[in-house]
This record gives sequence, structure tokens and C-alpha cells, in this order.
Amino acid sequence: MKNYLLLFVFILSLTVNAQVAVFHPIKIPSDQIKKFENVETNYSLKVAQDAVDNGVLVWWGLMKLFNTKADDYNYMWVNVYKDIDAAVSSKASWWNNSEAVVGVKPGILLDGVKGAKSDRRYYYQIRQQIDSGENGKFVIFNFGNPDNVQNVLASNSKYIIPNFKKNMKKSGMTGWGAGTKITPQGSEYSSFMTYDSFDSMANLMKHLSGDGAAMKGIEWTKLEPLTFDSRYVLEVISSTNN
Repeated sequence: MKNYLLLFVFILSLTVNAQVAVFHPIKIPSDQIKKFENVETNYSLKVAQDAVDNGVLVWWGLMKLFNTKADDYNYMWVNVYKDIDAAVSSKASWWNNSEAVVGVKPGILLDGVKGAKSDRRYYYQIRQQIDSGENGKFVIFNFGNPDNVQNVLASNSKYIIPNFKKNMKKSGMTGWGAGTKITPQGSEYSSFMTYDSFDSMANLMKHLSGDGAAMKGIEWTKLEPLTFDSRYVLEVISSTNN
């Protein structure tokens, strides 16, 4: 009976959340950061908001990575679509509508930003999610390769999600979610990710250190084993309204 219950929880987690998050890292030279952020906050944001308003996107954000090295990608675009069909449709390239929205052709939006280097796009399907209704200002992205994804999701449903919901307000947590990789796949790529969003850097750091209020009461010995290979901290620079 217990195994059937775990299977039911897992199936439920798959059907409740079908959104697709696309991560697109980019490296901006230090002398081009001001220009890049100006383009993104005054032009790209308006085009993205138009896409949200017209149902093409669920959410868009530009995030800046914290504590980077000189050669690291230092920004990341995050596009959230309602499902896989929306993420791969011709409308998914919503930035091509920039001329109609802000009067600037897509090809020249970033032409003035010299030396930018973008990474590939990483597609994740959101399997579980908690949203407080508050906008997060800082986010942790956690990446790993669990042995049994189904058991991790079931463990999240039973232990993590109830605890985070209970402690969200006092911990400053504004959102949490878990997703599985769609593409690219392979031994060098993480197959699973979670994110934790917060209202301040202080509350985020407390969470990372293990002292945050959201962590209180979790029965760690009962959780399905999951080791994160990497964890990144990002600041939300600009984002759309849902």
C-alpha cells in the first residue's frame, strides 16, 4: 500500500506542473554591464511583458550571478512557458516581436553590447512548485543527478513541501520548485534541479548555511538521498509581472 501511495504522489506531481523553464546563461564584459542592463530593463522587459500579456510566456527574468570568477557566465535569462508545446512553438522566440513592441529590430537590441558570449539553452520541466505570491529578489539554483527521481519527488511531497509551506513567511522564502532536465542530456549534465527564492540576500544565505527557518523541522534521515553537484546564487535584476 505504501508503494502505491508513493506512486500516486509522484503521478500527481507530474500532472499539477507542466511548465517548462529555459535557462540561458550569458557572459557580459565588465565594461558593458551598464549598457546591457539598460537594454534588458528598458527594452527586453517590455517585449517579454507583451509576450506574457498575450499568453506566449508565463514569466521572464534577467538574473545576475553572485560571486563569479572572471571567466564565468555572469547573467542568465530565464523564460518560463506553460508547457512543452509553448516552449518549442514558433512564438517561443518572443524577442523577435521587439520591433512591433518597442520599435527596435531584434538584431540591433544587443548590437551595442560588445564581447557578449552566450551559452546554450537548458530546458527543464517543472514538476513541483510552491509560490507565496511575493516576488523573489534572490534565487538559489541547485543542480544534481539523483539515483531515483521518482522517489525524490515523492520525498519532496511528503517532507519538503509541507515544511517549506509552513515556514515560508518567517524564513523570507518567496518560492520553491523542482524540475527535471529535458535537454541537453548526458553524463556531463545535471538531470534534476530545484530552486529557492528569497526576499533578501541575508535570508538566502541563512538558508544555504542550514540555519534558515525554512529548514527547521525537516526529518533529514527520511528524505530520499540527493546530493547537489552545484549551487548558484543569483539576483533578480528585472522580471515580468504575471
